[in-house]
Amino acid sequence: MTREELLALKNKRTLVTVFQISWIMVFVCLVVVCLHIRGNLATALPELTPVQFAIPLLATLAIIASGFTAGRAMGAIRKDDRAAFLSMWQLTIVLGGAFLAVMIAIFFYNPYLETGLYGQIFRVMIGYHAVHAVAIGWWLIQVFMNARHGAYSAENYWGVEAGARLWYFVIVAWVLFYIVLYLI
Repeated sequence: MTREELLALKNKRTLVTVFQISWIMVFVCLVVVCLHIRGNLATALPELTPVQFAIPLLATLAIIASGFTAGRAMGAIRKDDRAAFLSMWQLTIVLGGAFLAVMIAIFFYNPYLETGLYGQIFRVMIGYHAVHAVAIGWWLIQVFMNARHGAYSAENYWGVEAGARLWYFVIVAWVLFYIVLYLI
């Protein structure tokens, strides 16, 4: 790569990092608000049924697995193994789609809906994360479509790298939310 191309790539990576930091600040604020509201509840939250706990756990495992498949896809494109890249990237999208389907169901079938303000912040957290997952998922699909037409190689894979980095952010943000919403 030329000096200008390397500088442009460095600037793109910096922009994605700044973007991720700004997002994580909002996610952390939502966590703080959630913990504050829950700490000031007059009554205890209703217990989740095993299904209400297990389904988000399975979705969490799916999104974590999608991080591994995205990483393997990155490794494959760096080696110019397009078939392995497409396979792993497609699996990332499928796992992400399964996760998103569960999040949408939880948004509409909120187990805390009757708890007032806590039920509302629960829904905001799920919905806010789902919006980000949809946006980044759309990017992952675009990368997949472009890759099918040979857009990426070992020398040119910025779109793949950006998608993977943003997807990793979606994963980390969800794990943070999952801990606060389901484990603490």
